[in-house]
Amino acid sequence: MWQQSYTTIVRDLEPLAVWQVWADIPNRPKWDDDTEWAKANGPFQNGTIISMKPKGWPKVVNMEIVECVQERSFTDHTKFFLASLFGTHTMEPTSEGLKLTTTIKVTGPLAFFWRKVVAEDIVKTLPQQTALLIERAKKLA
Repeated sequence: MWQQSYTTIVRDLEPLAVWQVWADIPNRPKWDDDTEWAKANGPFQNGTIISMKPKGWPKVVNMEIVECVQERSFTDHTKFFLASLFGTHTMEPTSEGLKLTTTIKVTGPLAFFWRKVVAEDIVKTLPQQTALLIERAKKLA
């Protein structure tokens, strides 16, 4: 197993604003600039499949929302050959502001391969992706 996280704290941002951005799957490319397009087969909840086309990839990736707690967190799961990638996105109100954390975890026999091919690149973009998420949430609030 391999895991990496990115955390930031932002003032003057309510959980509902972040939640609305997370749940607006068709507009995901506006804050996740690694994504060409995205769509969901239902509402933002457990069991929903998010299909997305990563920039530079030849095919679509499907992620299932496996844990979803309204205005608090969600975890998506992507299956790869002999590995799984989990993206856990959380927010926690603190005295300093809203704490946003994204954790990328890869498990399975070929975790080392998918870590190098996919996960490390995702982790590198987390600071920029989080900044765009915050900007969009503040704009829409």
